[in-house]
Amino acid sequence: MENDATNPVDVEDDAVLDAPEVDADSYSDGTDQAQTDGAEDGQPEDDTEEVDWDGTKYRIPKALKPGLLMQADYTRKTQELAEQRRHVEQHVQSLSQQAELQQATLEHRVNLRTVEQQLHQFSNTDWSNYSAQYGADATAAAMASWQQYRDAKAELEGAIAKTETETRQMSERSSANAIAQADQVLSREIEGWSPQLVQDLAGYAATEFGITPQELRDSVVNPDGTADTRTFKVLARLHKAETELAKLKGQATKAQQAAKQAAVTPAKAVGQRAGGYKPGLDDSLPADEWLRRRNAQLAKAGAR
Repeated sequence: MENDATNPVDVEDDAVLDAPEVDADSYSDGTDQAQTDGAEDGQPEDDTEEVDWDGTKYRIPKALKPGLLMQADYTRKTQELAEQRRHVEQHVQSLSQQAELQQATLEHRVNLRTVEQQLHQFSNTDWSNYSAQYGADATAAAMASWQQYRDAKAELEGAIAKTETETRQMSERSSANAIAQADQVLSREIEGWSPQLVQDLAGYAATEFGITPQELRDSVVNPDGTADTRTFKVLARLHKAETELAKLKGQATKAQQAAKQAAVTPAKAVGQRAGGYKPGLDDSLPADEWLRRRNAQLAKAGAR
């Protein structure tokens, strides 16, 4: 009985031994296959993207790009706002200083007018007769007053010249600031903005509209000293449109010339003779060629 008893372990071992052999290389749990597929396709999919940040290129995850662009846009707008605020503050300060100078100039001119009226009283004075009439002390006092008015006149004229010079210089600085601000705006809004383009637009304005360079420069500055970019924007659009139109016209002219050339020298068809005409009589033949062929036909028919 003990010999007939079946050993479960032995049965299991026999089953394993009798099972067909499995190739380990053909077995896969799916992971290896995915890795194999990935290897066959080459490098893993790149989840990064190149961006430009302050002039330097970086590769970052694609998911971060929208946030980075938003930050860059916010930074750019903040800088533009700060620049605009700086220009406004400079303009307000310039206006305040100009107002002070204008007020000082006005006061100097009023005082100068008064001094000139006082001096006018001495313009025809005969000091010898004055001394004989009023005495030496009165004459000395009058001459001292006359000299004081002369000194005051010279001082006021110098002060007026100084304030006018300062006003002119301040106006020039204000214009330069306005032109610089306009240049910044135009460089952002007009493609290809450069000193060369400014020269091209100035030449275009002079040729087409008779606008002088000084008039064009003055158009950038408003009477209040702020920047005005409208003239250059209009000129840039017109210049670009006319340049593109001239280019299209040139292309059309070349196409027309090519078509005319093709019509003048048609391609030789199969079966054409050396003269370039189809065999036989044809209404498209020139008159002399048609007559020559017709005479040849008649001569041939008569020979028969």
